[in-house]
Amino acid sequence: MSDMNKILVVDDSMSVAASIRHILENEYLVKTAPSGEDALEIIRTFRPDIILLDVTMPGIDGYEVCRRVRADGSFGFIKIIMISVRMMLEERLKGYEAGADDYLGKPFEKDELLAKVRVFMRLKSVEDQLQELNNTLNEQVSLRTEQLIEAEKMAAIGRCAAGIVHNLSNPLQAIMGIAQLLARRNPEDRQIMSIRKAAAQMKKIISTILNTSCRESKAEHMAIDLNQVLTDQIELLKANPFFKYKIQMKTDLKPLPPYLGTYHHFSQSIGNLIKNAVEAMHESKKRVLSVSSSMENKAIMIRIADTGPGIPEQIKIKIFNPFFTTKPLTASDDRPTGTGLGLASAKEMIESYNGDILVESRIGEGTIFTVRLPMTGENRCKVLAQDQSDKHYAC
Repeated sequence: MSDMNKILVVDDSMSVAASIRHILENEYLVKTAPSGEDALEIIRTFRPDIILLDVTMPGIDGYEVCRRVRADGSFGFIKIIMISVRMMLEERLKGYEAGADDYLGKPFEKDELLAKVRVFMRLKSVEDQLQELNNTLNEQVSLRTEQLIEAEKMAAIGRCAAGIVHNLSNPLQAIMGIAQLLARRNPEDRQIMSIRKAAAQMKKIISTILNTSCRESKAEHMAIDLNQVLTDQIELLKANPFFKYKIQMKTDLKPLPPYLGTYHHFSQSIGNLIKNAVEAMHESKKRVLSVSSSMENKAIMIRIADTGPGIPEQIKIKIFNPFFTTKPLTASDDRPTGTGLGLASAKEMIESYNGDILVESRIGEGTIFTVRLPMTGENRCKVLAQDQSDKHYAC
C-alpha cells in the first residue's frame, strides 16, 4: 500500500466522482464509492484520511453516512467534507450537526477543492500525531505506575529482608563461636576451617546489607565516601551467581575526598551503571568488569568498563532516554530484562549534582561509562566544613 494520504470520494454521479479523482490523484491515493452503503464498506479497509461526501444519494444519504462514521470510534480522526448543490444555511448546519468538518458547494473551483483538502490533510496529520503521543504517554504512565507500585513492594520486601538479615546475626555469631572452639581442639581439620571461612563471608554480606539499608534509609545530605558506595554495590552483586562465578572483577579505587549528597542517589545511580555493565556481558566470551575512581581536574571520576559487545552509534544516542531499552521486559530464561529507566534515572540523579555521565564504546570490545562529579562550588565548601583536615580541597 502506498504511503500517500488517502481520500475517499463518495458520489452517485460517476462523472463528478471521476472529475474529483482526476484533480486529486497526482497528490493523493484516491478511491471512489457510488453510494453510502458502499462507502461504509470501503472505509473499514481503505481507512481514508479525508472523505469527500455527496449529500444527496439514493439509499443512505450523506448525512446518515456522516453520522455513522462519527458514531464508530474506530475510524479515528477522518475528516469529512460534504459536497452539495444545497448551500442554504439550514443545509450546512444540518451537515455540521451530523459531524461534517466543512462544506463545499457544487459546482466548485479546482483550486478551492485542493486548498480545502490540503488544509484538512494537515489538520488530520497533526491530530494523528497528538493521538499517537497521547497513546504513548498513557502507556508510559501505566508502565511507570506499575513500576512505582513494584518499587514500593520491593522497598517493603527490602525492609523485611533487612529485619531478617539482622535476626540472622545472632545464630551466625553462635556458629562462629562454636567453630572457633572446634578449631582450637582440632587445628588441622580443614572442614572446620571451611565452616569458619563460610561464616566469615556470611558475616561480611550481612554487614554490607545492613549498612547499605541504613544509609539508603536516610534522605538528608551527608559526606559520602564514593569508594565505599562502589565497594558496597560490588559486594551486593556477589549474591548474583552469574556475577560471582562468570565475571572477572578488577578494581582500582584511588583516595577520594568526601562528597556531599544523599546516599541513595549514588547507590542507585552507580548500582544501575554496574548492573548494566554486568548484563551487557551476558553473551560475551570475555567477561571483565573494571571499576576505578580517581581525582582529575578538581572532579571525582568513576569509570565502569565492561567487555561486552559495545553499543552502536544509533543506539548510543538513545540509551539515556526514558523507557528506551534493547532488553525484553520479561524473559522465560536467564536473559537480562529491563524497563529502560535504569540509565535514565542514573543520568538524572548525577546531573542534579552538576555532574555528567560520559559514554565511550567500541563495537566488539566493550563500553566505558564515566561518572564525573565536580568538586567545586557549594559541595566543595560544605564538604570542607565537615572535614577541615583536608586542606587540599579548600574553597
